Amino acid sequence: MALWGAVLAAAVALAVFAALNDRLPGDLSATRTVQGWPFPGEPFADTLRFLSGTEFVVTIGAVLAVAAWLAGRRRPALALAAGLAVMVLLQFGVKEVVDRPRPSPDLVDLRSGFTSPSFPSGHTMSPTFLYGFLAAAAFAFPFTAGVRSAVTGVAVAFLVLGGLANVWLGVHWTSDVVGGYLWASAVLVPTAWIAFHSRL
Repeated sequence: MALWGAVLAAAVALAVFAALNDRLPGDLSATRTVQGWPFPGEPFADTLRFLSGTEFVVTIGAVLAVAAWLAGRRRPALALAAGLAVMVLLQFGVKEVVDRPRPSPDLVDLRSGFTSPSFPSGHTMSPTFLYGFLAAAAFAFPFTAGVRSAVTGVAVAFLVLGGLANVWLGVHWTSDVVGGYLWASAVLVPTAWIAFHSRL
């Protein structure tokens, strides 16, 4: 569990810095650089943002948890359901405690709307937890190397592009996205261990 401790410490440290600063060194320059790129473009970025929304992710996760339960995979099903609940509560709690403002339109090109504080990025945290859990499941069960590589590759590609889209749209700083990855991992590591530790 040393890995989990390191991830949690990094997540807490970044949250403290985010609470004390509207943006961190490099956030503004990174956003302006990314917003100057033609990729991913607004339609694709909006689609990624929809697919990574917390409500959408939790709905998919709940369906998968029910399917796992009906398939007799009781421990992974319960772990996934519990992890989703913890992830949502933690996401809301950290956002409210840190209470970091979103990037302002006088600094960046704001290309989408938002409804909550900026840190951590919920559109990064939610899918990182769910798709990270699915990648762990691919390695916990007797799938072929090809299936494992495909699941992991798709998950990583989606998460990287989703983080990029949030910055490109101007709704998050890069440090918000990194915070989303870290806080999701802080929930994911113990959840996956509980779900699959006898198989990993």
